[in-house]
Amino acid sequence: MKIFFKYIRDYFRTDFNVTTHVIIGIFLTITLWFNYSFQLNGKKDFYHGITETYNKDALSVIYLFLFFAFAFLFAAGIISLFNKNNKPIFNIKYILFGLLAVVFLAFDCSYYFMQFTDGWFSDNFFIERWGRACASNISSLVTVIIPLYMVYVAVRYFKPEWYGLTLNGAKIKPYFWLILFMFPLIYLASLQPDFLESYPTYTDNFEYKFLETDQWITAGFYELCYGFDFLSVELFFRGFMVIALSRFVGKEAILPMVVVYCFLHFGKPVGEAVSSIFGGYILGILAYSSRNIYGGLIAHLGVAWGMEYMAYIQLN
Repeated sequence: MKIFFKYIRDYFRTDFNVTTHVIIGIFLTITLWFNYSFQLNGKKDFYHGITETYNKDALSVIYLFLFFAFAFLFAAGIISLFNKNNKPIFNIKYILFGLLAVVFLAFDCSYYFMQFTDGWFSDNFFIERWGRACASNISSLVTVIIPLYMVYVAVRYFKPEWYGLTLNGAKIKPYFWLILFMFPLIYLASLQPDFLESYPTYTDNFEYKFLETDQWITAGFYELCYGFDFLSVELFFRGFMVIALSRFVGKEAILPMVVVYCFLHFGKPVGEAVSSIFGGYILGILAYSSRNIYGGLIAHLGVAWGMEYMAYIQLN
């Protein structure tokens, strides 16, 4: 655990700007309140008003791009305005690659490409629902992972780190201790009234009966697909938005990532959206300092599957 404290201590000693953190904190407080208070198109919150109303539609891609771009540009603008080092974060390369990333994120969150999978799975309604749920979790292969790979191949700036996929001698073991520390917090989150509205993400579609197998097999396969989605999350937010884009602006790449990451969680329970700020912030610092995403991936998977497990316990 000492390495965690070293990374975080070094960051706050050299790069902590009270003004930018306070302003961005106020911004996130206002936007969180707005999202969960304002019902767009009759949906339960603003985010779902976009994603559910225009699901798999080109309008959803456009609206989500504007939604995430607003978060990214606001954070970048505030940091640039109050940067003590007089290094403008609003440089053209950082902004263009950041907005390109937002395009990928908008396609991913809109499930736009899922419309082309109709009829892929089965004529059976229950198997179709299960198959589409699994496919939606690995759709980030098309919307995030392959596009980022194409950027890596085409652009010279981000070599040779592979967005943090090289280990760089970092120690992974401490992250398992971090998961152990998080479990009591996961348990407390599972007691919140809105927790079971979102978890477990696996839905009993009785697909196992039609596939003539045990439920743990179909549920387990779904959970593996669910876990795959977090690989793309870490690759995108910590790998690209922090490790790759820090080549242009250094450690200042962390806060805009945190703001966009929080906006991504606006479709989750409010407690999870709030905790994503702190979790994303810490993982961003650790990714920047270690120059790899494996620790964050381990921690993220531990928390995600932990929340699934707690939801199963609550239901049973």
